[in-house]
Amino acid sequence: MKIVRKEIDMIRKIMPIMLSVLFIIIIMSTATFADTVRLPQTGQRKCYNASGTEIACTGTGQDGEIQAGVAWPNPRFAVSGDCVTDNLTGLMWAKTGNMPNDKKTWQGALNYVASLNSSGGLCGYADWRLPNINELESLVNAQASNIASWLQSQGFRNVQPFYYWSSSTYSCGTRNAWYVHMGDGGVGGGVKSSTSYVWPVRGGQSGSLSNSVIWKTGQTTKYAAGDDGDMQKGVAWPSPRFTDNSNGTVTDNLTGLMWTKDAKTTGPSACKPEEKKTWPDALDYVACLNTKNYLGYNDWRLPNRKELFSLVDHSNCNPAIPTGHPFTNVQSGLYWSSSTIVGFEKYASDSYMWDGNVGNYGKSANHYIWPVRGAASLGH
Repeated sequence: MKIVRKEIDMIRKIMPIMLSVLFIIIIMSTATFADTVRLPQTGQRKCYNASGTEIACTGTGQDGEIQAGVAWPNPRFAVSGDCVTDNLTGLMWAKTGNMPNDKKTWQGALNYVASLNSSGGLCGYADWRLPNINELESLVNAQASNIASWLQSQGFRNVQPFYYWSSSTYSCGTRNAWYVHMGDGGVGGGVKSSTSYVWPVRGGQSGSLSNSVIWKTGQTTKYAAGDDGDMQKGVAWPSPRFTDNSNGTVTDNLTGLMWTKDAKTTGPSACKPEEKKTWPDALDYVACLNTKNYLGYNDWRLPNRKELFSLVDHSNCNPAIPTGHPFTNVQSGLYWSSSTIVGFEKYASDSYMWDGNVGNYGKSANHYIWPVRGAASLGH
């Protein structure tokens, strides 16, 4: 009996400790899932053939049919005085898309935002910053032929259909910085001494799964006060970033997306897995993978522009994806997305994995293909 009582007393003593440990494990697990990013839809709702003619979306496998990602809230933006909040990302933007009323160098853009804060800020806030490249790209609507005009229809004003600076330095040449073209939505790099427009942002990155929060760009080197490497805004990447599923697939633990491990247009011979394909052939190739239940799945798709963009690590170059990734045969070349360039419908959006830019190419060009499928493992 004494032995039993001693055991009971021991259990009573360690039980609070065990419960505390269990509570910590639960909290840590919850935090891991809370940091998972749900990519938003691109906005594309229509489909187009290689000639640029609008067609019915059913069975095309295009972005306009699949519409993968978090649906945009309605309204997308909420205007309050001189500021506009994006209800999709939680970011707050200056209502005026050209507050300085002129273009500035990259350093001039950073200086302008710093002076805005030191002079009292805007809308009662003095924590404005130059947006990083992920934040700036989040404003792109893939169904708009002119992003600036669409944004003005949403409540913004004086938005220019030209280049806007981000706070992110171009990793393949640090004399350059990343920008977004608010006409066609292109993402590229420009010399820091050249001039582009400035658009202050603040807030966001709540970590809540109630919206599509923005993730860190990967940039950690500081090149100037207030730049991306200095601020490092966004949801932190999980560690490890990727999981090799040991079945020919890799899961991105940041987005929950599953990619083919081989990034060089692999697959069964019946699908003609050549290295590069035209855009229509790329769509047909992915459809063929599904008929063959490739790697055990029949819901592969050509990734949309935001899904391809999510792979980019803006601290890396050639290729511009995270260090230590488990993929094979990643090409420092152009990869097709499923998104058409509206206004130039003979073109589709692509991503250059050498540096991570998002551009457009005629649909008859030959690019690489990197199939993706949904985030079933994380219950998205």
